[in-house]
Amino acid sequence: MNKNLLLMKIHYFVGIGGYAPLIPFLPTMAKQRGYSSFIVGFIFALMPIPGMLAKVIFGSITDKYNCRRLVFVLSAILTSLLVLIMLLIPNTNTNEEIDDSDAIRSPLFWLFWTTVTLFATTATIKNVLEDTICMDLLGENKHQYGGQRLWGSIGYSLLAIASGLCVDWYSKEQEFKNDTPCFVIALICFILDIFVVSNIKVVQESPYTKRVSSDVKKLLTEVRILAFIVWVVLFGFFVSFIWNFLFWYLEDLSMLYHPETKSWIKTLQGLAILIQCFGGEVPSFFLSGYILKRVGHMNVFSVMFFVYALIFFLFSIIENPVYVLPVEILSGVAFALFYSGAISYADLLSPSGAEGTVQGVVGTALTGIGTPIGSFVGGYMFKMIGSIASFKILSVLVLITCIVQIIVNQMINRFSNNSNIKTTSSKGQPEVGIDFKL
Repeated sequence: MNKNLLLMKIHYFVGIGGYAPLIPFLPTMAKQRGYSSFIVGFIFALMPIPGMLAKVIFGSITDKYNCRRLVFVLSAILTSLLVLIMLLIPNTNTNEEIDDSDAIRSPLFWLFWTTVTLFATTATIKNVLEDTICMDLLGENKHQYGGQRLWGSIGYSLLAIASGLCVDWYSKEQEFKNDTPCFVIALICFILDIFVVSNIKVVQESPYTKRVSSDVKKLLTEVRILAFIVWVVLFGFFVSFIWNFLFWYLEDLSMLYHPETKSWIKTLQGLAILIQCFGGEVPSFFLSGYILKRVGHMNVFSVMFFVYALIFFLFSIIENPVYVLPVEILSGVAFALFYSGAISYADLLSPSGAEGTVQGVVGTALTGIGTPIGSFVGGYMFKMIGSIASFKILSVLVLITCIVQIIVNQMINRFSNNSNIKTTSSKGQPEVGIDFKL
């Protein structure tokens, strides 16, 4: 048994699982504070911007100065401290929606936003490093990445349902949900993660040279690569509606059609993540290497865009929040295959010594550009036309994106003069980075 890969699996379990009690519940926590969907969209639109810069900056720094392990451990420590601060922020619960201008003028709002933004920033840094380190540890077996990352989905799903159950139990017979259990569970996970990442051996042998830097710049000018980054941005845009507004949507369905589910809505929300992860993400991460090898990255992206169109359409016609649960299987499949494809494709493109830099660029496209734009647009749409109408419009937009992506990829394959892009392999030998099924 490879000790470092075992520790990597444990890290994914507690390090990613630790976000489950917080990230999906933050929008409804903000809603309970009286913030409108527009304000929540504003929070989640601004929140990733520092992380967008941090991904590229720290990816380059850790490549250049050979300090991935140090930054990895420090990010884990800082994450724990920020969760503790969030736990101590005063909570104001209300059934009335606060006027947007009054909310923005409140010091408590900016304290809340600053803390969750710093929390998200450390998460993005840690995310780039964990995937880069995992790829390095896998060596020539990079197709096994999904088998490592699936443990993050397992931890995320189990801790999400546990958090939902604990909040419903802890808030029994109270007017408002008490989210204290979420912060406690997350804090325990992140403290454990500090000890785990401190013992992971980080393999970082290839030097970051001026030639490598030049290779990265050249890589980012290729039409095929620019198109890939656009698809990642669009994926981030669409997936942000699920990440940030799924629980909001479930509470809307509960209030409009099935108020009897209100007393156990947090459990239902946690169950949605459990099914998404175990029913969709875990098997898809496990099979991702096999699927990507035989279907090709770009073909997988096309299918996943179509799947998201189907997901949003189903969301728009559902009235009982319980019926969202089987749809979440599709959501898990789509996320796992697209994310695995993006990470492995980026690694295949990376010149040796610049893995963190390229992963940082892709991560920035996903959570630094696509997700913030989607969060802002989502908040505005939910406020102006409601959650159900928003999903109807989204289903059409994703379907159009799917068609355009297929056409563009066919045109690139037919007319592009740079289908063979030379990179440098992990063993330092030239290889064709993209001359395989796309």
